[in-house]
Formats: sequence, C-alpha cells, structure tokens
Amino acid sequence: MKASILTLLIALLGLTSFAQSDKVNLLVQSPDGKTVKLLWLLTSRADLTAFDIKRKEGLQDWVKINRMPIVPGISSRKRLWIVESDQTDVVKLINKQTDLLKNKKLQETDNTFLRKLATDDNAVLELTKMVSRDYDLALIAGFAFVDHTVARKTAYQYGIFAAGTNKLIATASWNYGEIPDLNLVKEVTTRATLGKKGITVTWNADLNKMRAGYVTGFNIYRMGLRLNETPIIATNPKDLTEFTWFDKGASSTMMHQYSISAESVIGLEGIIKPYIYDPANHPREYRKPDITAVASKGFYFRDGIHVQWSFPKEFERYIKGVYIEKDNTPDGYKRVSGLLDPSARSFIDPTGSPVNSYVRFRVVALYNDRTDVASQDKVYNYFFIAQPPAPLNVKAGGFMQDKKYTIQLTWDPPMKGDTITGSYRIYACPPLEGHFRPIAEKLTKPTHKYTVQHGVAALYKFAVMSVSKLGTESAYGDTIVVQAPSLELPPPAIAKVIVANQNVAIKWDYPEIPDVKGFRLYQNQQEIATENELKKNIRDFVTARLEPGQAYGFTLRAVTEHGILSEVSLPAEISVPTPR
Repeated sequence: MKASILTLLIALLGLTSFAQSDKVNLLVQSPDGKTVKLLWLLTSRADLTAFDIKRKEGLQDWVKINRMPIVPGISSRKRLWIVESDQTDVVKLINKQTDLLKNKKLQETDNTFLRKLATDDNAVLELTKMVSRDYDLALIAGFAFVDHTVARKTAYQYGIFAAGTNKLIATASWNYGEIPDLNLVKEVTTRATLGKKGITVTWNADLNKMRAGYVTGFNIYRMGLRLNETPIIATNPKDLTEFTWFDKGASSTMMHQYSISAESVIGLEGIIKPYIYDPANHPREYRKPDITAVASKGFYFRDGIHVQWSFPKEFERYIKGVYIEKDNTPDGYKRVSGLLDPSARSFIDPTGSPVNSYVRFRVVALYNDRTDVASQDKVYNYFFIAQPPAPLNVKAGGFMQDKKYTIQLTWDPPMKGDTITGSYRIYACPPLEGHFRPIAEKLTKPTHKYTVQHGVAALYKFAVMSVSKLGTESAYGDTIVVQAPSLELPPPAIAKVIVANQNVAIKWDYPEIPDVKGFRLYQNQQEIATENELKKNIRDFVTARLEPGQAYGFTLRAVTEHGILSEVSLPAEISVPTPR
C-alpha cells in the first residue's frame, strides 16, 4: 500500500530516472517564462548531505548559482534566502515556517532525518508527498530552489550536484519563455446523492499534458471557496485521467457553481474551468430501459436480430443515450452498438449466432452524470428448444479455511421423470460488478464451491440455472445472497495527533466494514489498546500521561471478528514538550 502511493505519484508526474541517478528526479518549471523554479524528488532511499545548483548554456561550463550549500531538513535557524533570493517571498516563507512550527504542523529535523532518507522507505514516501504537494514546504525543507537570474537566452540546462563537488546527481533542461500548458480540465459531470446532502463532481484530463506540466493534482472551488486542502489526485491506478471529489457539504437540491483547475508541482495554478450544478438537470431516481421484444429479421436471421425497448420520454433529458450489449456465453456481455440517441427505441444487430444456440441482449442507458443503468436480460433462442425447469431449494453456506472463505451452494437434483435437464450453470454477482456473470458451466452434480480469496466483507449473489441437453437455459430461480467475511483490510489512516497536558489525543479515519471488531493501537511498537477497548465505532483515543521531552510513534491496525489484521498504518510521530 505504501509503495503504491509513491508509484501512483511517480506515474502521475511521469517521472523517469536520469542517467546520472536512479534515486533523484529534477523538475524545472517557470510561472512566467523568466523565473525558474526547481524541485527535486527522491524516488528511493538516498544518502544525501547537501546540494549545489549549477546552470549552463549550450556547451558552456557549469556555473554554480546558489550562494551557500542547500542542506535538507527543517530548522527555524535555516537561512531561507539560500533557496529564495526575492526578499518579499523570503519573508513569506519565514512566516509560513514559523506558523507551521508554532501550530505543530511541522517539526524541526536533525541528522536523524538524513539517516532515515538513506535507510527508511517510509521517510522517503512522506518527504515525497510533502514536497510535491506544497512548493513552499519544498523550499523550506531544502528540496527546491528559485532562480531569478535568468537572462534572455534560448536554452538552459540545470543540474543538482553534491555540495562542493562535481558529482552530478540529476539534470533537467528549460527554454527561455517556456510556460506549462495547464488548461487541462474537460468533461466535467456532477451526480447528486439520493438524499439532500452531497454532490459528486467528476472530470477528466489529458494525462500526457498533465505529465508535461508536472501536474500533481487539481483544485476545486464552490462559489469561489476552495474545498480541498491538498491537490486532488486520481484514486484509481488503472485510470489516472479521471478525478472525483465528493462535496459532502453541498445541498443537492440547490444550484451551485463549481470551478476546477490544475495545479503543478511548483504550485502554479492553471485556467479555472467553471461548471454549474443545476438540480433540475439531475433525476431523483434512475429509470432503466425495458426490453419489449427480441425477434429475427429475415429468413433464418439473414437480416439480424431486432431489439426493441421502452424508456420514459420525460427521462430522455437526463441521458446521453443508450447502447446495446449482447452476451454470447461464455464470452460475457459486449457492446454491439455505438451510443444511440436518447429517443431511439430499436436496434438491429446484424451479427448472427450458431443454430441451436441462444443469445441474450440488454439495453444500457448512459446518464449525463456517467451512471450506467441496464435493462433486464432478454434471451433469444435461434432454434426452439424445450426449456428445463429451474433448480429448486437452492441453499448456501460458508466456511473459513487457510485464509480463504468458501461458499458452498446446494440444490435439489432433477425431479423424477425430468428428461430435459442435462447440467447446471452458476451465475455470480460479485461486489462492485453490479451484474451477474457465469462462473461455472456443465455441472452434473447439484453442488458447487465458490472461493473468495481476498477483499473486505461484502455481499455475494448467486443464481443457479438448469441447462438442457441441447443447451437451453432455464428461467432464473431464487437469488441467493451470502455475506462473506473480510479476508484483508485497508490500513487505518491517522488523521490527527495532539499533545495536551502530557497526554496524546489520537484521531483516525476508517471506512465502515461490517465485520470489523475494532482497532489495536501501538505506542513505539508496543500495544497499548486492543480491539476490546477500541471497538469498531471508535475513532479516537487519549493516552496515559507520557514522559516530557520524549518522542513517541503511534500506529494502528484494524482487526475483524475472525482475527484478520490490516497492514499497519503510516506512523504518526510526535514529541511531548518539557513543561516550562
């Protein structure tokens, strides 16, 4: 999990390692085409002590442009004019650092910090997250530099060197006048919750342009008020182009104006794209199409299969259109049409299927807020074949073994005199998929085992179908619903740690998972509270009085009723001040 966060960040920025180093990446960007801002990120553990910044034009020699070595770390005594020579901006940096230290949102570091960067992946991860989300913090921490001395030249090359040496760590180039294109936001949609509170805003962006502009995420505003504290990143590693924000404080029954903008790694904000949420454009329910007929066109399906459906005309304004999906088992459903007009009510599929087979169709309505709603399945037999009776008395049970959960399905065997049924087919609707798909074919015995090997507690749905000896499927019988326990858990996220009167108050976030029993809290890797104290609905804890002047680290693990443990949370470290 920890590694995946860093991997996602590197993928989003499009970072690659330079020939000089496989541990440091140098990013160079200008907000105005004249001032150059540098930022260097660690991609793995590195033994670092101090940096020099050098610059050259064309084939000329490197010229050092920092007046003193840049030392990684945070200290109220550090001379910030080393990394930012503009006096006004230096004052702002000092004030920001003072405020963060005073409010304990930032801690001063010592040599331990550098040792951790050389040995501890977690320290590298936390540093990378911090400096890539706030350029001011990168300057304060000694991982950024602002060059105000650029002359009107064509091209420059910047390099990071080990202080006082010619050892090149990483390089990057920049052309005079070059400003990143941050006009990236497109395809904004909103979705209202079924209640009165909450609006989900979703948008897309061009990943190549994001990488070219070193975009770390996006900012979202409602009526001019910024809603996010840190840039919003893509949460799905399989699709880094889609971004989502849930505005839980917004009323879904009122009109709202949103604005979205990209933010680069140096804090440069792009063009703000406005979007109006109007409740009149969002349905309070999602109506699905209803297939009314599936019939052959022409002799022996020569002209294809004609699919017809109905859909409430008053709901057409809420959808982009509809598309048709066909299931030739065992391939599963595949789209066989483009996006049809919302007013369409029929479609002809020109592709055929083998004789003595059947095919299923469904119609899917794509709503303007990206919600897909599918019709019921409609089966078309290419030849009339007698339909077998549906299985009776379908039951389900389950048992845990070897960190796997097995669901056992059973049903009655064929009734005496049944000469049609030849085998059975099992359909399952796993969590998050939203539709049934075949998972087992040609079963001859009235039983089947389905194994769940990972995931949190969730509902699994099953349907058992009889299949005739000629391949015709029975009607759906009863749907069986099984609650599977958690086999793995996400780690808790410590949100806040506060010191007061030598006690430490710890608050954490965790999703609602049905079979979570509670949490185990560790202080300096020693367990100080168990799930019997920190039950599933608890999200905070206050320690006993701690020793002043000492540093403490706190971590959490979630545990289920079956004893399944989550990974350990990211550590929260804090020092208890000595009373004056």
